[in-house]
Amino acid sequence: MNSIKLFERRDELKQIIADFRAELKDVEEQLSDMFLPLARDALRVNGKDFGTAHIVEGNVRMKVNVAKKITWDQDELRDTFDNMTPENAQHYAKLTYGVEERKYTSAPPSIKATLENCRTTEVGRFSVEIEDQ
Repeated sequence: MNSIKLFERRDELKQIIADFRAELKDVEEQLSDMFLPLARDALRVNGKDFGTAHIVEGNVRMKVNVAKKITWDQDELRDTFDNMTPENAQHYAKLTYGVEERKYTSAPPSIKATLENCRTTEVGRFSVEIEDQ
């Protein structure tokens, strides 16, 4: 298969995948509309808001998982950890350091030299496109 055909086939597959993802999202939303209220009711009977519930519809038994999603207020969390003992803050907090690439590339040579040993460069996502002529 020549390169032009590969690009064309890739574009076709991307469209097929996008169509399937949209359809899958729609089906998932319909299933959620049907079964999430039933699952929440079944969980509440056991004093729970999240977890696994078993629902029977007709002669089909379904297992429905209602997962818990947690988000944290970052500013409030930072202030809370600042007010804890360092030992407790270190035990409970998860801290990740990073440097924005644009700041690194515009940094003075002395700062770049200081950060260089901490930086690893790897090949990221690869893409190739046909340019319009």
